[in-house]
Amino acid sequence: MHQHCHGQISVMESQRKSSGEDSSGERGSLHTWKGYSCCVTPERVLLSRPVLQAALGTRHGVLLVEGGQVYSFGEFPWKQSQVSVVGPLKPVLESALSGQRVVAVAAGSFHSGAVTEDGGVHMWGENSFGQCGLSSLTVVPNPTPVAVLDPDTSPPHTIRVLELACGEQHSLALSAQHEVWAWGSGCQLGLVTTIFPVWKPQKVEHLAGRHVLQVACGAFHSLALVRCPPPQEARRPLPDKCGQCNQLLYTMTDKEDHVIISDSHYCPLGVELLDDGEARLEPGRSPPLRLQSSLSEPLSSHTSASAPGLHPSITDHPDYERRRTVAQNGKVLTTTDSEISAAGTDSDRTVGGVGGVGSQNSPYPDDQAVKEYLKKLSDTSSAEETAKMTIAGASFQPPADSLDLLTSDLLPGVMPVTTSSALNSLVSSCASAVAERVVSTCEALSLKKRINCYYPGVGGVAGVPGGFPGGPAEERVRLEESMQGKKSCSTGDIREEEAEGLSRRLSLPGLLSQVSPRLLRRASRPRVRAVPLTPVGGLPEAGELLPSLQTEVWSWGRGEEGQLGHGDNLPRLQPLCIKCLSSKEVVRVAAGAHHSLALTAQSQVFSWGSNSSGQLGHMACPTTIPRLAKLSEGIRVWDVGAGAQHTLLLADGDCYQPILYYSGQQVREAAQDAPQDQTEGYSYTQQPVLLPFCMNLGYVSGVFAGGQSCMVLADRNVTGFIASLHELAAAERKFYCKLSSVKNHILRPLLDLGENYCSRYSSAGQRPWVRESLSTALGPASTVLLQSLARCYSRLCHLTGQHSASLTANLRRRREVKSLVMLEHASIFLDTYNEYCCSVGNFLVMGGFQALAKPSLDFFGKCPELLQRLAESSEENIPLSDLLVALFYLPMRHLHEYGRLLLKLGTCFEVSSVDYQKLQDGCSKFEALALHLKRRRKEAEYTYHFWKSFPGKMTVSGLDSLRKPPRRLICESSNKALTLQNSGRFSVNWFILFNDALVHAQVSTALTAGSYKGANLSFLSFTLRAFDMNISGVLTDSYQVVCLSLSLSYQGVVPYKSLFSTHHVFPLATLWVEPIPEENTDLYGLKVISPEETFTLLACSSMEKAKWLRAINQAVDQAMSGAGQSGSGAGQRAEPPISRTASYTFYKDSRLKEATYEGRWLAGKPNGRGMMKWLDGRIYTGTFKNGLEDGFGDYVMPSKMLNLNDHYQGHWKEGKMHGIGTYKYATGELYEGSFQDNMRHGHGMLRSGTLNSSSPSVFIGQWVHDKKTGYGVFDDITRGEKYMGMWQDDQRQGTGVIVTQFGLYYEGAFNNNKMQGTGVLLSEDNTAYEGEFSEDWTLNGKGVLTMPNGDYFEGTFTGEWGSGLKVTGSFFKPNLYDSDGYKGRAVKLGRLAVRPEEKWKAVFEECWMRLGCEAPGQGENQ
Repeated sequence: MHQHCHGQISVMESQRKSSGEDSSGERGSLHTWKGYSCCVTPERVLLSRPVLQAALGTRHGVLLVEGGQVYSFGEFPWKQSQVSVVGPLKPVLESALSGQRVVAVAAGSFHSGAVTEDGGVHMWGENSFGQCGLSSLTVVPNPTPVAVLDPDTSPPHTIRVLELACGEQHSLALSAQHEVWAWGSGCQLGLVTTIFPVWKPQKVEHLAGRHVLQVACGAFHSLALVRCPPPQEARRPLPDKCGQCNQLLYTMTDKEDHVIISDSHYCPLGVELLDDGEARLEPGRSPPLRLQSSLSEPLSSHTSASAPGLHPSITDHPDYERRRTVAQNGKVLTTTDSEISAAGTDSDRTVGGVGGVGSQNSPYPDDQAVKEYLKKLSDTSSAEETAKMTIAGASFQPPADSLDLLTSDLLPGVMPVTTSSALNSLVSSCASAVAERVVSTCEALSLKKRINCYYPGVGGVAGVPGGFPGGPAEERVRLEESMQGKKSCSTGDIREEEAEGLSRRLSLPGLLSQVSPRLLRRASRPRVRAVPLTPVGGLPEAGELLPSLQTEVWSWGRGEEGQLGHGDNLPRLQPLCIKCLSSKEVVRVAAGAHHSLALTAQSQVFSWGSNSSGQLGHMACPTTIPRLAKLSEGIRVWDVGAGAQHTLLLADGDCYQPILYYSGQQVREAAQDAPQDQTEGYSYTQQPVLLPFCMNLGYVSGVFAGGQSCMVLADRNVTGFIASLHELAAAERKFYCKLSSVKNHILRPLLDLGENYCSRYSSAGQRPWVRESLSTALGPASTVLLQSLARCYSRLCHLTGQHSASLTANLRRRREVKSLVMLEHASIFLDTYNEYCCSVGNFLVMGGFQALAKPSLDFFGKCPELLQRLAESSEENIPLSDLLVALFYLPMRHLHEYGRLLLKLGTCFEVSSVDYQKLQDGCSKFEALALHLKRRRKEAEYTYHFWKSFPGKMTVSGLDSLRKPPRRLICESSNKALTLQNSGRFSVNWFILFNDALVHAQVSTALTAGSYKGANLSFLSFTLRAFDMNISGVLTDSYQVVCLSLSLSYQGVVPYKSLFSTHHVFPLATLWVEPIPEENTDLYGLKVISPEETFTLLACSSMEKAKWLRAINQAVDQAMSGAGQSGSGAGQRAEPPISRTASYTFYKDSRLKEATYEGRWLAGKPNGRGMMKWLDGRIYTGTFKNGLEDGFGDYVMPSKMLNLNDHYQGHWKEGKMHGIGTYKYATGELYEGSFQDNMRHGHGMLRSGTLNSSSPSVFIGQWVHDKKTGYGVFDDITRGEKYMGMWQDDQRQGTGVIVTQFGLYYEGAFNNNKMQGTGVLLSEDNTAYEGEFSEDWTLNGKGVLTMPNGDYFEGTFTGEWGSGLKVTGSFFKPNLYDSDGYKGRAVKLGRLAVRPEEKWKAVFEECWMRLGCEAPGQGENQ
């Protein structure tokens, strides 16, 4: 909090033009006054520059003007040249800050601070308690830099500061890392130290790691607004024992008819006073109790005098106000029992925000350190403190209570001496007694009070040592009266934070054995999944663009007036979370001298602390927990200021010009100039009162309060810019309040019906009362949709609240167009509204609102005035379901408000300006979205009425399966007169166009004539009463008049076959429609093309034809672009593209049946890049042409026998493998080469074998129809031979050559894969045989065997080579000199091999084909 003051300032005023204002416009004008009375008149503060920020202390103030200059005014005795001046002074420019651009200022009671643009801190004023952060100085006359250094870094790193807050004896700084640094004196620093003053800024370690948004200082207490930790941090494992005192956090008692679950553990940071005058901190104890004076005296606990939980007779008792005195260095400290905190515990308190010796890692001091600390305080004489506060020659006199420093507040309760064991026994006895008194009367009542899992509260303080996240804090504020008096446990109120809340409690260590079997059975029942109505972690896409609404308020320091808000009067040496504000979406905090304020995003003000002058805005006096200030309905507060004994509120009223409310001390005219400590001339307000002069001040953008004074910052509206900004922010605040009311009063109760709804049945044979859950009433599908609706509504509500806070912050700062998040990041808003509208439409289409009306009737009654008021409906006797529809579509109206207000802002700028263009673009986006969502609502309502009028028993078999949440009806043929060409005589075709599919439903009958009376008729007229529509036709026949309905029956007509129906769904993404020219025929036809069917539709007129053509094309275009679900509908084309990307599952085609294709299409056929998946696991990925695989593609086919895949990668043609490719077989074989018609054809290489891939058997050669045919080379590694020759049908056929690894060489004829016929065999030692063969390596027939030396056999040979030969013939030994004869008989190789022109024909054919030639020599260049 910034404490502020009053002063009159008179300086020459200059006028300045800013964006949106003309030359006569005024920005940043100040008005000030003191107190409130009927005759008070604010005085205009004139400065040469617009004021950006003001801060007021007790008797002085500081102003920050545009340009970063700082002025001081009022009484500042620290400036020795002006110390004798009494009363307000002219503003003094703080010249010490010249050259520095200041961005923020703060004022404490008697000192001031400033933050420069580079994050530096300057302090000046009273420094007796170290509040200026400068050692060895009691006063600092001029702004002096104060170094904020991080001692954990080497060298110490300078901390950049964002803002300051100043109290009476301390100062706080918020760093750029959103951590808190403190210096000065007192427990309000929140530091782990025993030495005061703290001259150097130190980090408040208890808040380290948390994201602090704002800090505020009271006289002797501090506040911090903290962003809630992320979900992953908040959901840490829950402890079962307190981290400080090691006591159980939960206790459970199983009674005969009920179960007591107590989370009443409380471990506050209290102080006990011993007999010897020393104080001892008992961190592990409950708050101080008044001990029994006798064994018969009952235990009693004390609260504040006004605690409503205490009977008036107790507070009026003489002993209640008896005084206790403690000698301390000759000074008497006086305390009363009213200052002693209440004993007992409350489940709403935060546990563990205290120190203790129970944990070695505790951040709190141990007993010995506290003794030394308190002893040091007592050693400081009051005379020394008075000397510190006195300034030579000055009339400056601080309040008397400041002399006590910490003693009177740090020791709020005085207790006699007691031993540790006795106190433990006392606490245990007290807890047991309290538990017995507040126990629930029955288990059913306890379970009934559980908060439904749909909207868990955000309770608990994650990260606090020993902390326990208790029940939802939002429920506790409603019971503030009972909470303040009932300092015990909430045993009778079993609550769930989440859907697993009950299970979490039942699974706590050491408690399972104490659980009631009935409770276990209840916990084991299935539940609907939880739907939190507050988005956990906020909106991710919003990021840091918008303020956080998931916040906590932490407080520490003195608490004798209850200003800490923890339900007691104890001081806190460390920051402690105020649990009951954790779910209130606090966006701003302020602190007066002894009271505190919290402003929520819902424009509510919570106040607590001292209420001696009515400054809290309600009559409770005082209050130790936050309470709502009492304001008239419709008053929305958006800025607060807190002074010494008053509160100033800035709010929206009936108009958009802000109004001011004042609560607290009223200053009479005669007492305007009286000293502050004299109160004879003062009275106070009982509730906030409207200041009548507020409308004359202009458009107020900020309020400041301090001491007895008030100050407002206002703008004059000339061209309308300021008024439009205020109107936009006020409209958003009002809208958020409306959304919150709907969420709290409508949506939450409706979801709560999930467990508490009872449906009454009165029909015969049924029980009079049947327990029924909400999911049973709605059905599974609608229940899921309701949960989705709740989530989307929560996101929209949360975004609106964040935007409201952002617009409010913009009014308090620069008030510029470029700060509007809705312009720079409009997609966040557009997507959120689209998502919400879709969820509402889906719930409506499925009949959710109609089904919800029945269970909600018991809650809202037959006269739902609340619903009518929130839905802004003035109609009478409107059905409840229609009210619900109107209510949940209400947010769509706000889009028009966005457009209107942005357009209104745009008129304040030149058409050529950048701001004008931004505003126009934003207006266009929101208006376009509003129109689009309006169309989508009509589509949803049209679809709902279509399904509502549908017969209960669907005539068309399975047509009810078409009812899906996102599906919207566009038109249907019952009112469009659309028929199918060449349809059967007894068939009726019905076409339904949805936003994602065209449905063709066919109803057919076949009749035979029986015996009947009457003459034959020349025509048959029939009416089909199905689908609540009439379709009439005239048929030529000799039958009588027959009426066809859901069941055919007529005397004389016997159904030959019962009425049967079929329907088929054509997805729009794969639907093409073309108009048929009307020149040659009189038919108005449309040709419809789908992937597997093509048919013609006939319209009754050219107008109907054009309507259906346009409707189908627009639906197809929206289905392709996704506009039907998320787009704005702008920029629709006349015709959708003929080539598109879509997914389709075939149902008819024999080759592709049940296969799914995803990829490019052209006129109903897959064409281009795509992927086809079959149910048996086959997958083709590649190019298509005219519906067939054509081009390069990748094909995978599983092998069931081997549990592996065949894999082909190569070229295709007309659905078959054709061209060069690679085929990896599941057996391990690999073929690389040419394909044709899914077969190996042409030149190719096949690798096979059981060995590794580096040495397989390889065939390279020609293939014909998947078989080796033609010339080829086969390297058979298994037989150790290589064959080079001709093949046919996978067999060696013709001439060829074989070479073995043993040195054998054969060339000759092959037949049926065998050496058969004439051949030549040559061994490694040059032995050669030329002759006839019958088998592989088997000689059989005539031949010549030539030895290496030239001898040879000639005759008939039989036998296998290498195993012995039988020779019948002659042996010749050539003459030694007959060399010519020897040469003539030498073997000539190559004669029986394949001729060169016969080799590798396939290779050359492939080459000619690649060159574009049909045959060699027949190319284009012949």
